Amino acid sequence: MKTSKRYLIIRAAWYLLGFILIYAPFALIQRLLTGILNLQGRADIHGSCFRMVVQGIFTGKGVQILTTSAIISISILILAFFFGPIFCGKFCATGAVTEYLSRILPDRIKLNWQKHMNPTPVRYGVLAGFLLTPALSLSVVCSFCNFSVMEKLVLGGVNLDIGVLGSTTILTAFIWLFVLGIFAKGGRGYCSYLCPIGAVQSLMHYFGSKLPFTYKLKYKKEKCTKCNLCARDCPTGAIQSAENEIQYNIHTCITCHQCTKVCPKSAISYGRGKSGWIVPKDNVVIEQDKSLTAL
Repeated sequence: MKTSKRYLIIRAAWYLLGFILIYAPFALIQRLLTGILNLQGRADIHGSCFRMVVQGIFTGKGVQILTTSAIISISILILAFFFGPIFCGKFCATGAVTEYLSRILPDRIKLNWQKHMNPTPVRYGVLAGFLLTPALSLSVVCSFCNFSVMEKLVLGGVNLDIGVLGSTTILTAFIWLFVLGIFAKGGRGYCSYLCPIGAVQSLMHYFGSKLPFTYKLKYKKEKCTKCNLCARDCPTGAIQSAENEIQYNIHTCITCHQCTKVCPKSAISYGRGKSGWIVPKDNVVIEQDKSLTAL
């Protein structure tokens, strides 16, 4: 457990770096791309906006590659294909804020959303709606974006003025920070259910994980003692213990590596090759010799 707690500190340092790189008032990546490479874009979270890229594709305008949002979005997706959603697990300060605040609170006052609702179809449904919205001549405005909301709160704290917040912004903040955040088991409910950039990274990771040369979480059942520490420490509930088996959902994993650090027997690792995970057919968990196949 000491190793796990130390790694939480290391992860916090990575998230701080991600905040400095992506979010105003710093936004170093956007400033680098606009200032040195002379690309089009803004020096704030809007300069890395995935929505702008999607809107260009689905409205027939195409992707303007020489923009900060296109370069950053494409880079995140390429990294997800080869290494997993490491943006979520290493650099996304918005997800980290709710996760770390949730860890402070006792579990008895937190709701385990995954017991009531499978996040996989919900998050991909949200992604589908997000992708189709521009094609229907609609727009997903910034007030629905938790990244934008967090930057508003940070800049408001720095400038002591958060400006005028619309009702949709307040609602998004409430759902992200409290309902699916601090008072949710793991603190990553918004990430698991409603974040389109997280969902598209998971989809890229899913297809990439089929290849032997890409990086993924790997499992060696013979080393596992079923201590369930990995399931307890996973912030997104991607690892679950059911029917005396360790179940893994790649579609909600953020590749934070927290499970690899908490496992006392190194049964879970990260690297290339076959994953070794056991998954149930038709999402039904029964006896292994009857319904489980290896990835």
